[in-house]
Amino acid sequence: MALLVILLLAALVFGVGAVIEGLLWLFLITAVLLAAAVWLGWRKLRSFSSSALGS
Repeated sequence: MALLVILLLAALVFGVGAVIEGLLWLFLITAVLLAAAVWLGWRKLRSFSSSALGS
């Protein structure tokens, strides 16, 4: 019975750890994609405004 409880607790800990790790990866990927979108948008906006001011 004690072995079953230990195995159940280990499965719970590793399961929760996997969920947390997945959420951290999701947050990291989202942050990178958001930063890339902001950077590309800022670059395009800056080139558009400089070309509009130049003409």
